[in-house]
Parts: sequence; C-alpha cells; structure tokens
Amino acid sequence: MQKMEWALIAVLGTGLGACLEGKAEIGEDDTGSSDGDTDGDKDADTDPACGSTQGFVYGVVSGPSGQGPNGDASVWAWDEDGDQTAAEVSSDGTYELNVEGGETYILYAEAYGCYSGDVEVAVEACEEVEVDIEIVDCDVADKPNLYLYPEVDTKMAVRVDHGRKQEIVASDPPHGDDGWFGIAHPDGTFTQDGDRAPFLFYEVSLAPWQGRTHQREAGWCIAGGPDAVDEMAKILEAYDFNAGEVDDFVEAWRHDLPPARAYSVYPQREVAHMAELVMAPELPVDRLWLLVEEGSGCAPLYEPDVVPMDRRGAHGVEWGVILHGLGR
Repeated sequence: MQKMEWALIAVLGTGLGACLEGKAEIGEDDTGSSDGDTDGDKDADTDPACGSTQGFVYGVVSGPSGQGPNGDASVWAWDEDGDQTAAEVSSDGTYELNVEGGETYILYAEAYGCYSGDVEVAVEACEEVEVDIEIVDCDVADKPNLYLYPEVDTKMAVRVDHGRKQEIVASDPPHGDDGWFGIAHPDGTFTQDGDRAPFLFYEVSLAPWQGRTHQREAGWCIAGGPDAVDEMAKILEAYDFNAGEVDDFVEAWRHDLPPARAYSVYPQREVAHMAELVMAPELPVDRLWLLVEEGSGCAPLYEPDVVPMDRRGAHGVEWGVILHGLGR
C-alpha cells in the first residue's frame, strides 16, 4: 500500500532561556547575564552565561482521525547523521525532547499504526522550540455496521478484537475495553444498558501491513456523481443484504462519500485479520467491507464472483467501507 499522505500542523515558537536542564521556563530572567539583558531572550551562540550545548523541543501530539491529544503516541527526532532520539510522551499527549543544539532535526510521530508527516526544525543551544504534531488521517475501517439475528432474544457479549497498533476510534453503543454486553434481538437490534440500537456500529484504525493485504484483483469501476452511493448499494444487494441494511448504507454514505470522478471498488470478504469478532454465544457472521479508491484511471477489472451470504437460521451480517486515497 502506498503511504498515505499525512497532514502535519507544526507551530514553531522560539524563546531563549537560561541553561536548559529539561524544559526551561520561557521568559525566565537570566541573572547571570554579563550585558545587563534580563528579558530572557539570549543569543545562545554569544551568551557565555548559558553554558549549555543542548536545545529543547516540546509540544503536543494528537490524532489519529481527528482525536485530541494522544498519550499513547510515540515521537522521534532524527539528526543530520541519521541518529534517532525518542521523546518522552505523557498521558496528556505532551512530549519533551532534549537535543544537541546547532543542528536540524526531523520530527515524526506514530500512533496505532498511523503516521504523521515529517517536520524539519532547526534547534540552537539553549533554545526552546514548540512543535505540535497532529496525525490527521489514517486508513480506517469506516462505519462497519454489525447486525446480529438470533432466533430468540439472546444475552450476548460481543467484542471487536484488534492488533496492538490499532484502536477503535468510534462506536455506538459504546464498545469500551471489553466490548458490548446486552441482548441481541431477532430483528437485528441490540439493547445495551437499556438503550436499543438498530445495529452495532464501530470504526477501527488499520495498521499499514493490513493495507497491503487488500485484494485489488476483482472489483468494479463506478462513475462519480450523485448516483455513486446507489451503485455501491447494488453491490450489497447482490450479496443479499436486506432492504433495511442497504438503506442504512445509503444513509451513512449519501453525504460522507468523498467526491471523485470515479471510484474503484474492491470487495473484501476476509477481514478478521483486521478486526476479529469475538462473541458468546457464537453466531456465524458474513462480513463484507468495500475498499473504495479514487478510480479516474480505473482499468477494466474482472468482476468478482459474488457469493450471496448464508442467511439461514441464527446468523449475523456486517458491511463496512475502507476509503483509501480519498480526502474527506
């Protein structure tokens, strides 16, 4: 999978302070100055009172997928020789990094298998530089809707099991750390904590290696425009999703599908390696995720051999979408 284009917001602010051991206080008076300047703004190259060769980089890392500060993120800096230094990241997403002054560094952040772009920053000795890093996009399994159809009302525990570098970025009802606990009804609805939801909804980030597993050999070319979502809905109908499930798909994507001249659409039937469903008692679940890519250069593809889902007896079905290379 080609590397996603990442956006990075970097706010650079500098303030020269006293000798840095950890983060210096911006604006702190330098009482050791020999020139009478006490405003805290010093030229580290000429100020003999500084006495340090180190600079300091700090900021907040946030994301992916529009989330706020991320205390689970990792931040690194590479110097001009290619040596790497890891930052200390706190639970509130703030990070701190002491580096050797007088060099240019490349900063880079990662969280749950999603990555920021690189930012270049020059740091002088005794200089503080603020760099806020935001991971604003990531391959995500969007809006999987899971419908469970037991034959009678059934108490169930359902969990979306994912890799260490993935995260459930949205869910309704709340998925929590341990999944959903409630009653699955024969009409596909699910009651948790007294609230009845029409289906189990979640979104999960995908690690880069998972993107390389998507099949792109069989699919459809769909023209862009107002009818694109309806054309994709016909794919769900061919797999035997019922009218209510198809209507939910159209409602979910009518206004959220990014515009494009055309779309390449590849069905993914094997998705457990990206998000495994663990439930008790177990139900057989047929799953279909559509990988949707910008398709203005869509080459003729051979159409998939569509095998309708087995909807006999107690069962479940799920549809989802993976947008790749399409801006929101």
